[in-house]
Amino acid sequence: MRHELVETVRKPHLWALLAWYDIKQRYRRSVLGPFWFTISTAILIGTLGLLWATLFKMNLHEYLPYFAAGNVIWTFIAMQLNEATTGFTQFESLIKQTRLPYPSYVLRLLCRNFIIFLHNFIIVIVVVTFVGNGWGWVSLLAIPGFLCLAAITLNVSFAFAIICTRYRDMIPVVQNLVTVAYFLTPIMWQSSTLPPQHQWVAQLNPISHLLDVARMPLLGEVPSMVSWMTALGLWLVSAGCACWLFARTRHRVAYWI
Repeated sequence: MRHELVETVRKPHLWALLAWYDIKQRYRRSVLGPFWFTISTAILIGTLGLLWATLFKMNLHEYLPYFAAGNVIWTFIAMQLNEATTGFTQFESLIKQTRLPYPSYVLRLLCRNFIIFLHNFIIVIVVVTFVGNGWGWVSLLAIPGFLCLAAITLNVSFAFAIICTRYRDMIPVVQNLVTVAYFLTPIMWQSSTLPPQHQWVAQLNPISHLLDVARMPLLGEVPSMVSWMTALGLWLVSAGCACWLFARTRHRVAYWI
């Protein structure tokens, strides 16, 4: 297992370059390419942001950057987890013909979704600059926060890829859980708007803390220590679970496909 992990890290062309080719292949002969997805996301954020701020009488200068940052980050997480359910089966022919480290397939998906995330991040830059509080030194904390979020997403998606390869019925289950998590996590709504007796919905939601370590610095606020400690704990637990699962199943993945 260690050999495969080291080989994956030492050969980024196995996943980074292939991820770039995936993007080029997907948007071949398109004028705007992946920016079509960015335009769709911008229209969604602008429409829903204005609608919700008007209906619930919220401060647009506070709510729109909050919703834009949360939605763009969540889109990265959701796309990665949903695609991870077929993380090995979609590369069936490659796995059966070539001996590549299994982590390279999941990293290929992560790299591909990260490129799309960078396109969508233009929306956050525009909204924070012209509607929000602008940028400051605190905004730099978003970099380690997002790296921690991406590492946890990678660990979870690797575990989902293995489980969904073995049990194909888990694919719709995972996709439905991702949809439910979107509505239970403070993305479209703010935790401060909840009644005191329902504050636990956000406080006990680990995804809420994970999102905050990457989102709050973009809004000019320092994430709480509880959010950082929760993110660190999630990273350790998810890494341990993914390594344990991979060690037990790595010789069976090709057979399950």
